[in-house]
Amino acid sequence: MATKKSHQFSVFGTRPDNAICLLDIPYSVRINCKDGGLFIGGSEAQHRKTNPDQKIDIGIIKVSKFFGSLGKTENVPWIQLFYIPAPNVSPEILPKNTVCVSYIKKQSISNLFNKVQEAMNHGEPGMGIFTIGFNREVGEKGTYYSISFDWRERQSEEEKQQLELIGDFVIAYGNQLIDLEATRDFICVDGWTAQQLQALTAQRQELEGTRNQRTLPAA
Repeated sequence: MATKKSHQFSVFGTRPDNAICLLDIPYSVRINCKDGGLFIGGSEAQHRKTNPDQKIDIGIIKVSKFFGSLGKTENVPWIQLFYIPAPNVSPEILPKNTVCVSYIKKQSISNLFNKVQEAMNHGEPGMGIFTIGFNREVGEKGTYYSISFDWRERQSEEEKQQLELIGDFVIAYGNQLIDLEATRDFICVDGWTAQQLQALTAQRQELEGTRNQRTLPAA
């Protein structure tokens, strides 16, 4: 009897061995302030990857500033984070050595850059590990979670080896870190002055007010 051949082929490409993986569309992770945790693909219970009491270690490889609307939040500043899960993160939560992208706003932006300023006492923050956590808060609209950021130097041999992989990746592919889908309603404001941002915010608020007036029913 003839032996049946087993054909091997790739439809979506292959994950590189011992290297950082960048998909054609970045692996999109929602850092959920409403429910606390990392979510993939939506905000319902089945999309939850972590709980509010869990902390996740990452290596941030690119930060960009945007202004615009995402989801139900309109016309505010955003920070776009490209990052790699640290070696201690379970692949059931985030895929190993894969480029992920997330967006943060408001208080979370302040928390990140406060920690960056502290980490600069030890050198370049991007060389170390940032830890994402969630703090329970109570506001006018009820309970929500602010995102906290801690920082530490890389410690284990595996973490130091990953930094070598990240360095090689950034040199070769750093200019390909783009997320066209999420930023379609964004304006990149990298390098803008505070005065320019204030003018843009005022302009957007004025346009939004005019739009709302046009949609009001006649008296």
